[in-house]
This record gives sequence, C-alpha cells and structure tokens, in this order.
Amino acid sequence: MIDKLPASKGRSGLRAGVQRILGAFLMGLGCLAVIPAGLPPATAEEAPDWIARGLAPCHVKGVSRRAFCGHVTVPLDYAMPSDAGGETIDIFVALLPAQATSRRGDPFVLLAGGPGQAASDMGVLAARAFDNIWRRRDILLIDQRGTGRSHPVKCDMPDGAPDMEAAVAAVAACRADADIDVSHFTLEADIHDMDRVRDALGYETLNLWGVSYGTRTAALYYRRYGSRVRSLVLDGVAPPDLPLFLTAPAAAERAKRKLAEACAEQPACAHTFGDLNAAIDRLVDRARAGELSFDGIDPLSGAPLAFTMTEMIAVEAVRSVLYQPDAAVTLPFAVTEADRGNLLPLIAGLMAGAGLADSMYLGATLGILCGEEVARTGADAARAAGRDSFAGDTYYRTWKAYCDVWDYRIPGRDLPDDIGAPIGGDVPALILSGELDPITPPGQGDHMARGFPNSRHIVAPAAGHNTSHVACMPDLIADFLETLDAAALDTACLDHLARLPMVVGLNGQTRLRGGDADDGDSRGTETEAHATERHP
Repeated sequence: MIDKLPASKGRSGLRAGVQRILGAFLMGLGCLAVIPAGLPPATAEEAPDWIARGLAPCHVKGVSRRAFCGHVTVPLDYAMPSDAGGETIDIFVALLPAQATSRRGDPFVLLAGGPGQAASDMGVLAARAFDNIWRRRDILLIDQRGTGRSHPVKCDMPDGAPDMEAAVAAVAACRADADIDVSHFTLEADIHDMDRVRDALGYETLNLWGVSYGTRTAALYYRRYGSRVRSLVLDGVAPPDLPLFLTAPAAAERAKRKLAEACAEQPACAHTFGDLNAAIDRLVDRARAGELSFDGIDPLSGAPLAFTMTEMIAVEAVRSVLYQPDAAVTLPFAVTEADRGNLLPLIAGLMAGAGLADSMYLGATLGILCGEEVARTGADAARAAGRDSFAGDTYYRTWKAYCDVWDYRIPGRDLPDDIGAPIGGDVPALILSGELDPITPPGQGDHMARGFPNSRHIVAPAAGHNTSHVACMPDLIADFLETLDAAALDTACLDHLARLPMVVGLNGQTRLRGGDADDGDSRGTETEAHATERHP
C-alpha cells in the first residue's frame, strides 16, 4: 500500500536572520510504502528483496544510485499504543542498499543534528563522505518524527527585518495550527521509533553515526537498546548530562578566543584589525546599547532593509560564522567594518547560513529543546553560565521566549528520570571533535569518552563543527567500522590540517610587504595565493 505524506507547510526564504538565529545550532523522494513489522533478520550473505519487505524504489536527493523508501507506523504516544486506541505516526526511512554483493548485515544509520534536521536531507553526505562504508553496508536515513517525511512540522517564520516579537507570534501560531500533538516530539519517542524501524527492516544490530544533537540520539538509543548497537560514531558530542544552554556560552567564547589568537599570529590580520577579542566584545556591547543599525539593501533579495542590531543578533552573527573555519576567516574584517558603521559584511555572513536554517523543522526542534533543555535549565543558571562569555545567556533567552508559547509539556507525565544522567558502556565507540567547534568543543568529547572504555577521541586540527567529511576522516570511520579497533587507527593523515589565512580586505587574503607591519596599512595591497586542500 502506498502511503501519502502530509503536505509540508511552505514558506518564503529568510532574508534578515530571524530563521538563521533559530537554526544556527544546530529531497526529492519517489513512491513511499508502509513497511510491515516483524520480518526475519537481514543476512550478511545476500541482499534482501527490499520490495518484498514493503519498500518501494525511490530517489534520494544527492544520491545517484537507486534507493528504497517507505514508512513504519508507530504509536504517537508509546504510553497509548494503537491497539489500545492510541493515535499513530508514520516514520519515514530511506535505505541505500550496499553496493557489493557480499554485504555486511549491520547497516550504518545516519542520525541528523539540530535537533530538527531531517536525515533524508543527508544523501550527499552519505554518497560522498561515506562511500567506502556504503560499498559493504546498507545506509539508513531515518527521519525523526516531525522532520522530513515523518509528519513534518515546519513553521512559517517572518521575512524582513529581525523582529523577536513577530518571531514569537509565528511560533505560537505554528503551535496552534499543528495538526498533530507535538508534545510527543521527544528524543525518547525518537529512539523507540528507531527500534521499530530496525525491527521492521529485519536488522539485528546497528552502527550508529550521529552529528551534533544526533550524538545524543545515538547515545540515548544505546542506553535503551544497548544489545542492538554494534558501534557508535559520535561527531561533535552533546552529552546528555551537559545541558546545552549551560555549555553553549563557554563553547562560543572559546571559539571566539581561538579565532582572535589565530588573527594575532598572522601579521597581516594583527596589523589590520588589532585585538579581535576586544573588538567582538565591543560589538556586542554596542548592540546591547542600541548603537548599531542598518538601513540599506538586503544582500540576498536586493530589497530595502532597515533594523537595529540587537544583542541577540550580534551574538548570533559572530557565533554562527564560527561553525565553519573557512567562513570564520571573514569575521575579523566583518567585525571591524561593523565597528566603523558598515554592518553589511556581518549581515551577509549571518544570512549565508539561511540555507541551513531552512532545513530545520522547527516543530521537532521546539519539541526537543523546550521539553528536554529549557525545561531543565533555570534562568539564573543560564545567566551564570554566560557571565564570562560574549554570548551571555542570549541563546537561552531566545529559545525560552519561543518555548513559553510552545505547549510542549505532556499532562501528567514527567521527563525520564535518567534524561540528564551520564551514558557509558563497553560498545566500541569512535568520538570525533573539531578543534575550533563553537558549540560542541573537544572537552565534551573527552567527557563522553570517559564513559566508554572501548573508545577513542580524535580531535581534527583546525576543524569546526562536523568533522566526518574532513580530510581522511571518512577513511578512518570506514576502517573503524571494519575492525572496531579505534586505538589502531592511524591519524597522521590529519596532521597537515591548519588554520586558513584571515581575509583582511575586499581582495581576499593579503600579506604585508616584507612580512611585517612597517609598510603601513596592508588592506587591498599585495595578494598572497594560498593552496587549500578541499574535501566534499
């Protein structure tokens, strides 16, 4: 039987940063079928007949080879299963079958971050970074409830100048218009959904890869269903016992200081911009005082745009760019221009991330962040955590404002008792961090690794958030899945990674004549070419 997806609510593209602020934390598919449950396990000797198992051929965006897609029907509320009269929800899965005839029987499952991103949007990553894994293993893309093709709830956020009041009103309207009880959009429900999908497809064990908030999904699945996990690959770790809104300010401050140190070590950057750390702090202070405003042209749409830059917008304009080191090289120039009254470079950098924000399904994001982060974080604790960071408690205050109008609590039911407890075990685990990550820094990887004695934590030099595609990291992950011996991995292939040179003028990276600052202002002068290794 072919099961049609509910229509996703469309919205116009973001033009001034509201949705980018929402999504910073953070397909074309063919016929979709309902998968029957309780099928026998998939064997390692031959590929199953996926059509006989209830899947239908489909196309996944970014993947040239044929895939198989379908839905697994699960309880909307696991406390009220369908046989007791409870409602159901259909969970979408795309299966990319192993390319080799001699396949492994345990698939590689990609768990998206956000929270609120759809795994079915990760076809390009699967095809490029994980091609070696795909040769022998099926890859599963499971859309968590509320995302992608699993009853998506994607809110219509306002276009135009950033307006917090309008954004909060849009969130309230989205909640009121939802055609499903979004209070059941929780990680606890997600992991039970995953196990229903595993069972429906006949797999005995899974290899879980999670990125960012997806690492928490993977870890929580292991806590509940440990015997069904063969291995964990956790990239950009969000440990469940470290509340997001209490760790985010220090993580952002650390990344900012790392950038300032890199600028100070590059003569052209140091000469042109001086103390970058102080400049960013000054930018946020001026925004807090209402001293920065923009009245010009939207760099994306060309439409007139005017607004006052608030503290929240200034913080996010800096923090969001720090996610990717190749974008962060523009930040010294953008911050300095903003200090001179030209906000356009800073605004352009903020809006460059609108594509990522557009991939977020805000209903799922709010269900998880409100119910499992804001609910266990007090305002006093958030203020204390942000006291020594340029970001302050802005991240918490932004989401708290949305959560105040998002009815996320399940009446008469509390969060699981162990939601904030550490997770650990003997499963082989490969833990990855980017040296410059502004949201899940290496310290959080160390923290998680302490609970997994059969693990190894690899920090990619000069990398930001999400390192699985960087340099030789895909090969290291593939080798780990074959051997489950993280300690034996040779990471020398990462040693060449280094900071990119900062952009110090409109002409790109520049250097001073003679290599020092004696020749005056270097902006717009001699351009230095830099060969940079690029990876998909």
